[in-house]
Amino acid sequence: MILFPAIDIYEGKAVRLLGGDYGKVTVYGDPLDMAKRFEDAGAEWLHVVDLNGAENSGDNFGIIEKISSRTSLKIESGGGLRNRGRISSLLCAGAARAVLGTICVTEPESIERFVSEFGAESIVCGLDAKDGKVAVKGWKEKSEETPLSLGKKLAGAGVKYFLYTDVSRDGMLTGANIDATAALGEALGANVIASGGVKDLDDLKEIRRRGIYGAVLGKAYYENKIDIKEAVKLCMN
Repeated sequence: MILFPAIDIYEGKAVRLLGGDYGKVTVYGDPLDMAKRFEDAGAEWLHVVDLNGAENSGDNFGIIEKISSRTSLKIESGGGLRNRGRISSLLCAGAARAVLGTICVTEPESIERFVSEFGAESIVCGLDAKDGKVAVKGWKEKSEETPLSLGKKLAGAGVKYFLYTDVSRDGMLTGANIDATAALGEALGANVIASGGVKDLDDLKEIRRRGIYGAVLGKAYYENKIDIKEAVKLCMN
């Protein structure tokens, strides 16, 4: 199982949003410093959310490039990747994988083209669930698609990696929606990353036990609920 320590970047700083609310921001400091801490703890991957990209107020590709060039971490990143140009720019900045969100709903026909051009290893499709529907545009709107209906279309287009986020649990430390994540992975026959609400090592143990591909670790680390070295060790063994 792969652990994806998370850094959300807004206006160049590492932050966390409560339930995706830009009005409820906690600032944690310099993203590169955070990344180096994760690297020192033994993490191999880093999950970066570009919040400026998500709200269409710029991007933080420069910081992603800095993290890529100054650490050994492999980066998956999303936020505002709504066209080919931005996906290409992110990958050129050093990210290993681009996490696509809104475009999966608005232009599902484009995803097959992106998989073909950039490679299946470089594309992750986000299935962000809000009241049973896929949330888009920085979680501010809901589509008519369910995670399963959209996931099946995207898997048919060659997508191998998915990020499943239960928006209601993100940043709440109430526990990941493990049942939904596991069920989605089984239904799609794909690699699904659990995101949103991971609260402690027991959550990670259960995610691993259920055979889920990976888990994003965010607020539980920042609020000192999980020791990052213990979490990395648990996921690797």
